[in-house]
Order: sequence, then C-alpha cells, then structure tokens
Amino acid sequence: MTQQEHPLFVKYRRDWLHEKTGFSKGYLSRVSTGRTPLSRAFVERVCFSLQLPESELFLPDLVEAADR
Repeated sequence: MTQQEHPLFVKYRRDWLHEKTGFSKGYLSRVSTGRTPLSRAFVERVCFSLQLPESELFLPDLVEAADR
C-alpha cells in the first residue's frame, strides 16, 4: 500500500521547506506521508515562513483536522 503525499509536498520539495521553515527533513518526511499529523504549529510556521495564507497551502479539511 502506497501512501499519498500531502499536497504541500507535491508543490514544494522537502529540502526547500527544510531551509525555509527550519523543520528537520525527517519530520517533514513524516508529515508528508501522514505518519505525523498536521499540527496547528506546523501550519502556522509554514504559512509564516512562506508568507502565504492557509487557503493556498493546505486543504480546508486538513486544516480543520489540525485544529483538533
């Protein structure tokens, strides 16, 4: 069974996100495959680092899941 990557990681490479956000490549890999769920802190840091709103980076249902 193959895991689908989070859409954020289809648009942006992990290496680039590592440099922009400071998250480790291992952590980004776990988030991209869904082994580590999105957190509010992750969403906010990515949005701040990329200077883009949540609506452009994350699907609404995934952002809602991060709020739980």
